[in-house]
Amino acid sequence: MDDEQQDLARSLGASIRVARKAAGLTLTQLAGQAGVSQPFLSQAENGNVMPSIINLHRIAQVLGTTAHQLLEEGARAPARVVRAGEGRSYPLGRGATVRFCVGGNRLMDCNEVTAGPGSAAESATTHTGEEFVYVIDGTVRLVISGTSHLLHAGDTAYYAATESHQWFNDSDAPARFLFTSSPPGF
Repeated sequence: MDDEQQDLARSLGASIRVARKAAGLTLTQLAGQAGVSQPFLSQAENGNVMPSIINLHRIAQVLGTTAHQLLEEGARAPARVVRAGEGRSYPLGRGATVRFCVGGNRLMDCNEVTAGPGSAAESATTHTGEEFVYVIDGTVRLVISGTSHLLHAGDTAYYAATESHQWFNDSDAPARFLFTSSPPGF
């Protein structure tokens, strides 16, 4: 991990620990409910590993919060303006990253995903609220409740986030898209 990723891992780990203790859960209880191992959760709390986006989402759900809120807890600096190339980012798996376009307490998330060729969301997910997707560059395949939608630059999609959803970049070119959730789900 580079210095920025190490700092993110430490602040995220501290946020998870604080939230876990506030919820009155032990490492073993949280790990079991989130479907991760207790040693892995301990390493995450100590800032030695970064949980995958899906595991972070599961941990946050058990703690009654969102992945985005856990990440923001370490920053404690709500952003009003996030300039191009700035904002906290998080790996979404091989070949993809998410950049948080909004910080602090809010009623919605707005995140920018940069998806390399052949990348995809780790798995399908569901959560409360609704989502809006806007493709900036490239092509993204969005699967919502088993139905596949091919989106090109300028295309949008809107759906209830309670429906199973997952994105894919099946092309040989990078793609970039915004996804906005209300309430914050990430």
